[in-house]
Amino acid sequence: MLDDPLDPGQLISSPTTDSALSLMDQLLRWLATSGVKIVVILLAATLMSFLAGWFLRRFFRTMAQSGSKISNVAGTVIRRDPKSQRAAQLRREQRASTLSNVARNIAHVMIWAVASVMILSEIGVNIAPVIASLGVVGLAAGIGAQTIIKDVVAGIVMLFEDILAVGDWVDLEYAEGTVESINLRATQVRGIDGVLWTVRNGEIIRVGNYARGFSNAVVVLDIDAGADDAQVTAVLESVTTQMVEDPRWKDEILSPAAITGMLDVDANRYQRRVVFETPPGQQWGVERELRSRIRTGFAEADIAFAMPRFVETVQQ
Repeated sequence: MLDDPLDPGQLISSPTTDSALSLMDQLLRWLATSGVKIVVILLAATLMSFLAGWFLRRFFRTMAQSGSKISNVAGTVIRRDPKSQRAAQLRREQRASTLSNVARNIAHVMIWAVASVMILSEIGVNIAPVIASLGVVGLAAGIGAQTIIKDVVAGIVMLFEDILAVGDWVDLEYAEGTVESINLRATQVRGIDGVLWTVRNGEIIRVGNYARGFSNAVVVLDIDAGADDAQVTAVLESVTTQMVEDPRWKDEILSPAAITGMLDVDANRYQRRVVFETPPGQQWGVERELRSRIRTGFAEADIAFAMPRFVETVQQ
């Protein structure tokens, strides 16, 4: 029995010279056409990834620098605390870095996804079913991950608009405290009692930020109804003036005190309010010091605070 010249097993085990040359010729032709295209696709994807990363880094860095220049110009018109300006600059840099990383990762994924599909097409894979399958999978994943997508979009918006930053004291409705970390999925807040709260970004409806621009140190006083209000005003003005002129507190107080008149009056008391404008986050220390000084000033001037009222209940 003669050997079959077309037997695949025989070609693999002991290929003839003609078949080997034919296989080599096909490989060279493939390398000269599809192989070159694949190399070009890889080089183009690498170059585009590099350029996209460079452009996005430069874009967000320029955005942070522009915000810093605008803040400095505004600082020449409106007196601002240098500490607040430095903190704002650090927030801008952190926000630019986070947004830059997110944008570069998204750009790289998109570029290499397109490059992978093009390479599969050059190899000979029918990409139409692949794209259709990816579309179905993507649709199913999108429906099942609506909450995650909502959280990620909300996280990007919060970072881009600089609504809050690490170190800010915030009220997120569900939690109040110091922001410890922000990512695209959730925000973590450390409460005053030490509890670490994790709030999904998509669930944050409103944000109360105590660490932006300035804060107000507010002290409300309940004063005995029999006190001389003119004397009360004189004591409050003296106490607040001395505190503003104290070198230990000059960096913590941004404006003269705002002393109101009578706010609420009843049979045994009336209220006065004193407000100091302070750098963000410094209002609590200023309030404690102001209360202590007012208490001492009232004691020296023999001004009494209002006693708490007790309501008797009559049992029938």
